[in-house]
Amino acid sequence: MIYKLLFLIQWTLQIHFYQIHIRCFFVNGMHNDHTAFELFYRKAPFGGNYVVFAGLKDVHDFLNSFKFTEEHIEYVKQFIIPPGANEQFWDYLRNLDCSQVKIRSLREGSLCYPKEPLISLEGPQGICQLIETPLINLVSFPSLVATNASRMRQIVGNDRKLVEFGLRRAQGPNGAFSATQYSYLGGFDGSSNMIAGMKLGIPITGTIAHSYVTSFNSLDEVKESDFKQKAIHYWQEMKVKTNQGELASFITYAQSLPTNFLCLIDTYNTLKSGIFNFLAVAFALIDQGHQPRGIRLDSGDLAKLSKEVREIFQHYGKQFNKDVSYFKIVASNDINEESLLSFVKEGHEIDVFGIGTNLVTCQKQPALGLVYKLIEIKGQPAMKLSEEPSKTTWPNQKRIFRVHSSDGNLYDIVSSINVNLELIQDFLIVDPDNGVETKIQIIQIEEILLHQNQIHSLLEAKQYCAQQLHIYGQKKIYVRMTKEFYEAFQKKLSEIQ
Repeated sequence: MIYKLLFLIQWTLQIHFYQIHIRCFFVNGMHNDHTAFELFYRKAPFGGNYVVFAGLKDVHDFLNSFKFTEEHIEYVKQFIIPPGANEQFWDYLRNLDCSQVKIRSLREGSLCYPKEPLISLEGPQGICQLIETPLINLVSFPSLVATNASRMRQIVGNDRKLVEFGLRRAQGPNGAFSATQYSYLGGFDGSSNMIAGMKLGIPITGTIAHSYVTSFNSLDEVKESDFKQKAIHYWQEMKVKTNQGELASFITYAQSLPTNFLCLIDTYNTLKSGIFNFLAVAFALIDQGHQPRGIRLDSGDLAKLSKEVREIFQHYGKQFNKDVSYFKIVASNDINEESLLSFVKEGHEIDVFGIGTNLVTCQKQPALGLVYKLIEIKGQPAMKLSEEPSKTTWPNQKRIFRVHSSDGNLYDIVSSINVNLELIQDFLIVDPDNGVETKIQIIQIEEILLHQNQIHSLLEAKQYCAQQLHIYGQKKIYVRMTKEFYEAFQKKLSEIQ
């Protein structure tokens, strides 16, 4: 598989130029200094308040396979580091791996909030500095796509289907594969991407192309059969004038794939041709014992058309005594969040939304803005200052607890690594933005930044994400610090200002 080949063989050097300057640490004997880093984001995407954490399995695969090959080393020797470098440095690279890196993270599929760590790592400075870019890359796009998908899922609710249709619009084959994988995690029901279906077990669906429909010009191009005559009979009984080439294409489609009869009906005219040609063939299929799946709308006023199509289904179902209750209406055509919101407001009869470009490219916001910062070195706090307060980092290793409080609020509370809030009933928390203190009493508490001893499957991560969205998706979670952590933060801040 293309993306796996790149991932396992080439990603050791999928880094920025400046990161190979770990040689500076090596020369100064600092490469084995114990450090801690965190991966987090500062502002939630799409104007929302959360991110769905995704990409953890790829992170573990990368850490487990990290290795400099002789090809990598020769390239660095030739083009990056000046001649005469100590041979011990090249031996260091040859033996470098992630076996000493310890990782804590949220569970994949978790909802996470600004400035709290998605991943916390500790290990030797050399390797921890070197893996910054791959980790950001492996988490950023998966989390962005999963978040985008989750927002669309919350708009349409759980009684409508969402299908990813973005393969041809995505940024290359790796981007397409990742978009399919992580939109599924974030709440989509399936995809049209067959390689993702084969490799990941994601349900695959689809219909026919306009080019298939326009390949036919008349019914004479369809071989004679009882099925053809049955479809023509229903077409004649409806007493409508439609495009016969379209009818011919639907007949041949039904004969080839009778269990997947889902027709694209807007090639010529949705309400004057496509819908009636579909019904004629669908009723012939029902007579043979099959269940036609439905139609796809790909242009026009989708909400209005869906209602009109449903009325036509019911009218002719009644006229010909056919059960049409299971016929699905699929809609596509540059659908985004705003489209979905307008459909909900206006009312519609759409059962399935096929979404491509705006999902897989995250067109509304194409980058998440993850950062990876040093928070501790040789047991001492480390932090970055900035003229922008939001870019000032929080030092020291942390524990994160999700708390349901007696005041009715939900909090993600940051504490020092040696403090276990599960053993405390009530305490003071502090808003890191303004220093305001609040005393809370715990009703329910869960530690969420943990060593993940089990890497969950895609389906398990998807189910966990759905559970998280059900509990927290429409709620506000406040990120706060314990008073003890806030005071340590302020002390370090005053020391370096």
